[in-house]
Amino acid sequence: MSVTHRVLVPFELPDADPLPPVLVETLAAMDIVVLGHYGLPEQTPPSAGRDQFEVDATAELEDLAGPFESAGVPVTTRLVFGKARAKTIDRVTIEEGCDVILTPGQTAAVERMFVPLRGEENFDRILSFVAELLTEIDASVTLFHTGEGFDRRPGEKLLAAATDRLVGAGVGSNRISRWLLKDEDAGRSIADLGAAFDLLVLGETEPSLRDRILGTVPAQVTANTEAPAFVVRNVEESGE
Repeated sequence: MSVTHRVLVPFELPDADPLPPVLVETLAAMDIVVLGHYGLPEQTPPSAGRDQFEVDATAELEDLAGPFESAGVPVTTRLVFGKARAKTIDRVTIEEGCDVILTPGQTAAVERMFVPLRGEENFDRILSFVAELLTEIDASVTLFHTGEGFDRRPGEKLLAAATDRLVGAGVGSNRISRWLLKDEDAGRSIADLGAAFDLLVLGETEPSLRDRILGTVPAQVTANTEAPAFVVRNVEESGE
């Protein structure tokens, strides 16, 4: 189940909030790409923005990446000037070979992790990432599944398989709980329930790269919770 994970950590410049120290610690075993997207007014071309703001933006980006470097975490930095933040994240994700994207949020501690699972799609990569996180922090994890219908057996089987994967990766079974819920609106359920946790790990959900990363369920969830959330890309499905 072991996979090497490369995490994109995007910041919106200028005046971006730094990453909470606990998230830097959580990502200590990962390979990190810190992206600074400097938003420009509609009438300002990227070349003019770079000429005007590059020195200050570079200094701010170095400050944001500094805690990773101080912790000995490998860091690549990218600075982009433009207007289309979502498209920039998509492009840099692919160019840098990242398979996980962090939606930064504020948290003082990571003690409870929430991991919704939809099915077998992207199953191994999600659980590999969760297992790697849990080797760095002493947190519990709740594996969650929701769906339509009255037959609980597929969901129970999915959550049991996920538990076995984590235990096989060295995560103590006493740190793992399972939650199965019938609901027709997965996005709403995950956003509502995930608000009670310190950290969320989500999987891509739709066929297109843009929708999987920034649309549908992940976007609905990350827009409605202040907790940090990781979106694990389905790299195999996207053909990379």
